[in-house]
Amino acid sequence: MKALRINILLLLVVIFASCDKNAIDIAPIENNTAGAFYANEIEVKQAIIGVYARLGRNGTNTDFATDYFWLISENRSDLLYLGGETSAQNNQLELRKYLVSGTNSTVSGVFSRLYSMIKDANSLLAHTKEDEYMRYRAEARFLRAYAYSELVRSFGPVALITNPIENEEAVALPRAPLQDIYATIIADLEFAAENLNDFYTGADAGRVGSVAAKALLGQVYMTMAGYPMNDVTAYEKAESTFANIITAVDSRFQPDYSKLFILESENKYDLFSIQFASGGQNVGSSLPAYITNSGSNSTPYPDWVYNSYTNQGQDLRLDTIFANQMKANGDLRFSVSVDEGYWSDKEHTNWVERNIITKFLEKDNTQSNIKSWNDFPRNFPILRPADVYLYYAEALIRNGKAGLAKSYVDKIRTRAGLLALTASPTLEDIKYERKAEFLGEGRRYFDLVRWGETEAVDILSKFALHYHSLTNGQLPTRRDLLLPIPQDELKTRNNWDQNLDY
Repeated sequence: MKALRINILLLLVVIFASCDKNAIDIAPIENNTAGAFYANEIEVKQAIIGVYARLGRNGTNTDFATDYFWLISENRSDLLYLGGETSAQNNQLELRKYLVSGTNSTVSGVFSRLYSMIKDANSLLAHTKEDEYMRYRAEARFLRAYAYSELVRSFGPVALITNPIENEEAVALPRAPLQDIYATIIADLEFAAENLNDFYTGADAGRVGSVAAKALLGQVYMTMAGYPMNDVTAYEKAESTFANIITAVDSRFQPDYSKLFILESENKYDLFSIQFASGGQNVGSSLPAYITNSGSNSTPYPDWVYNSYTNQGQDLRLDTIFANQMKANGDLRFSVSVDEGYWSDKEHTNWVERNIITKFLEKDNTQSNIKSWNDFPRNFPILRPADVYLYYAEALIRNGKAGLAKSYVDKIRTRAGLLALTASPTLEDIKYERKAEFLGEGRRYFDLVRWGETEAVDILSKFALHYHSLTNGQLPTRRDLLLPIPQDELKTRNNWDQNLDY
């Protein structure tokens, strides 16, 4: 884990130099030195670590998890509502109020970051031989597949690029059919699964393994089975994929939920996580700063973080109804994930009541290694065993095998302090477990979308009406199930249409 982070730090200068303003201008063949860089294993290893680094801070103030899983996913779901606003972060307000447009810089930043991963992966694959550096090539194909999987579920059809190409050629590319993009994703993940070890530990902790590749492949099949593709045959493919790794996944399952989100457990109980470290070296997480808003000259949590800490986000709070439901159920995941308030002063004279998701906040006001609001050390999990258990259980239910799904749902429930089910699980059981299990981890919005257009729009609309007046935004519609294509991208090409109703 530490070795990966150190290598990422060493590569920051290289990464900054390679960043393009136009995300799809993937043109390393115009650079005569590109091929020379991949001359030996050390350089190839540095290159693949550079692809991983795109998920971190990547020379910016925020990381991918903050922008994508918190602001774009969790922020738009039925989990978080605005308790108060600050005009300093208008991009966040637009997302929460369903007022987002193609000029939103958070959206364009995510689009650009994902294509930068694809660009870097393509460059490595093009400048290494097919029978050499197989592990690094497998990692590159996993990361390219991951980037495309997020692009298609957030933006719909996009340009499909699997080789370095010149700028003019990239601009002329059409939006490829979803089927073609998914075919590439599947091929990449199958290759990665065949050429990686199950897991990597020691100095390679944090690097993707075969089990993670198969877990992502299963997630891709579950996405294909839902809206908008509605390919129900993909449920059988998902079931088969998850069945193939379930024993290996068991070895990473931590029976105590409270131990999942502590530094001592990092890279032990997950399948694939974004790596972070404190120390003021631009590889820390920015996510804890977006829990709730505060003034730029104030410290909202003096008991938890150092005096110079300030927040950057809106006043986002957990849905009170769901919070009460979890507490009434005796769900142990609530206290691990959520705080019901905090002292706003060191003297403890002002208690602020507020349900806020704090599972990634390192609560230590003596922690001198954390240097700033975006320097927190907690890794962010993209895939963990609970994903596999609940996806697998859902696939079994969809395939008429609910009885076989019970043990996996019960494993999640009993860890949360809930009773085992008395009958075979239903889809409603799956929906509660996924909602509670992944609080703050950015799964909810994408779950709602794949479960169907009508259900997603209905749930999100009722939530918006309950917490936000129509003068404070607008009700979500079918258009909000995708993000807009960034306006800067549309300006550079004349063969792309904007997504529906943007």
